[in-house]
Amino acid sequence: MSSDNPDGQPLDIEYYETNYPYLNVKKNLLNNTLSKWRRAIAPYNPFAMQQIPNQKRMGMGIRNGNGFYFPDPYPNRVNWSVFFPTHYDPLSEQHFGNHGWQTRKDAPMFTALAIRAQALPRGCVRQIDAFKRCQNVNGVTKCQEEADNIISICPKWALEGLKEKKRQLDKIEAIQTLQYRSVLEVSPYNKGRTAKDVSDKTWADGHRDNLRPDTMWADERYTNITQSEINEAKKRVAARDAASGRVKEQVYQVHHPDMSSSHISEDKPLYP
Repeated sequence: MSSDNPDGQPLDIEYYETNYPYLNVKKNLLNNTLSKWRRAIAPYNPFAMQQIPNQKRMGMGIRNGNGFYFPDPYPNRVNWSVFFPTHYDPLSEQHFGNHGWQTRKDAPMFTALAIRAQALPRGCVRQIDAFKRCQNVNGVTKCQEEADNIISICPKWALEGLKEKKRQLDKIEAIQTLQYRSVLEVSPYNKGRTAKDVSDKTWADGHRDNLRPDTMWADERYTNITQSEINEAKKRVAARDAASGRVKEQVYQVHHPDMSSSHISEDKPLYP
């Protein structure tokens, strides 16, 4: 990577010498002329389409005329339809052909624009792989030269990304360790208890027939309450209402009229 590339751009910038090469797979006189003209005015065009990514901006895909290029998919992949089924036969057809918005045959992976993580330079990836192979064979202590090659060859933004990735992995490992320890910790309820303390009852023992079927409550919530306790509770409630100034509502008896002696209408006969 050259020294005049402070943004950590890939090697494509050294080959095309611009971030706006306007690569177009559809070769004809009009497209070639437009590509050259767009490439020439790209430094002054605020709407120029960048095809070589860098740290500040992502790159767009390769063009195919006025659209974007995507290769023909494999014939044995899954078909995707938006509205109507396409009935594509991979044994008789070689290409998908043109598609529309309602009968699109290409899968979501074959889109013109996608956002993905920025890949490391190939030279940096080679050095990382060499360090991993040396670590697996010889151990970490005998791979200092490979570690130094990673620091000297990988750009600064790649090293920062590796450091951030290592920090995230350490954070995830620490969270998982705390979760593992909290799961293995014995709860206060089970401390000092053994398997003998666990009851052998099953869910069938909780049926109403097996509890207290002769009372209003099936469980044991009111079995130890006596009448004297009930009377004392009523006195406490009355004293609390009197202290708070709450007036007990008077219940008026509702008198329903007696309709037993009223005349009941009878149906008149159809023919007298």
